[in-house]
Amino acid sequence: MLKIERQNLISQKLLSQGFVLVPELSEMLRCSEETIRRDLKEMEHDGKLVRTHGGAYQAEKYDKSYPVELRKIQNRRTKEKIAEQAISYIKDNDMIMLDSSTTCLALAEAIIAHSMSITLITNSLAICSLCHEQNSDINLVCVGGAFRRRTSAFADPNTVEALKRYHADKAFISCPKLTLEFGMSDNHISEANVRKQMIIQSEKRFLLVDHEKFDGSANIPFDGLEKMDYLFTNQRLSFEWEKYAEEHNITIKYVDY
Repeated sequence: MLKIERQNLISQKLLSQGFVLVPELSEMLRCSEETIRRDLKEMEHDGKLVRTHGGAYQAEKYDKSYPVELRKIQNRRTKEKIAEQAISYIKDNDMIMLDSSTTCLALAEAIIAHSMSITLITNSLAICSLCHEQNSDINLVCVGGAFRRRTSAFADPNTVEALKRYHADKAFISCPKLTLEFGMSDNHISEANVRKQMIIQSEKRFLLVDHEKFDGSANIPFDGLEKMDYLFTNQRLSFEWEKYAEEHNITIKYVDY
């Protein structure tokens, strides 16, 4: 197959679902994954897509969020390791909040695997579907609102209002980026407001982030890092980060270190 034919088919796939995965394209187009990566690199140069680890997506106007299908495969093992350590802070009969991050999806999978009996409040359709499909012993509360297909989540003012009805024992959230100067930040105002409200409505707050989230800012800062009680990550942080955490009574938990 000629390169122009491959790239036209890739463009059609992007148009129909908003993202593409390298292994799927390799199988569909019957060529090597390296060939697909070269095509994606060239198409990115021409402004036709945005590459990320394992695939590419069609950029949306005014929204830098990665499609959830791509976020699921990024740093998958690291997210599982973070979830394995974070679950030790959850007890039976806890009421917890989980945001729509794929790290919290990994935590939900761990909760189900451990057969925990908890009340779980989330705006994530992926987490709600997982709990339903696994027939888990979880009292599930899915806060609705406008649905964002890109993140498989409900996020609008109605979602925020629904969260105000609860006071959870613990909230577990992630975020696209964080810095010492601006704190936690998001790419979409509705998602940012949901995460901020989860922090407000919870007794203890846990931030679950891999090393790629540090020292880069998304466009919408939503809260300072000092609001968190625990920070889980997978690589040793700099002296400045550890000093900040100590000064603000944030407990850092390292995995894979």
